[in-house]
Amino acid sequence: MGLLPIALAYLALRWLSLEKISKIIGIFKSRGLRHITVSEADIAWESVRKSSFYFLGRIACLELSLAFVLFALMRRQSSTWCVGVATEPIRAHAWVEVDGKPFREQDGLEHSFRKMLVV
Repeated sequence: MGLLPIALAYLALRWLSLEKISKIIGIFKSRGLRHITVSEADIAWESVRKSSFYFLGRIACLELSLAFVLFALMRRQSSTWCVGVATEPIRAHAWVEVDGKPFREQDGLEHSFRKMLVV
């Protein structure tokens, strides 16, 4: 079940800009989806994570987090996709928030990264 969102995320990130992807996600989220619960998020994360091992392309935080959001959207559930940057050292990271908190991320993530994109 998680392989389709992985493939869609992989292709979208190579063919579309983050702005275009954000607009598409925003359109789907505006259609009255219910917020994903933590237990449902656990299922979505495990499905996407396990499926990523069968995909031959690069799968890192950007692809995994977008695949998670797509998995949830396919189940008519809403989550928040975030992309942020940090300095010293300069780095970027993408993650998902559930109930306003980073899901399955290390503590203090919200203090380390400045959100540049939130959908």
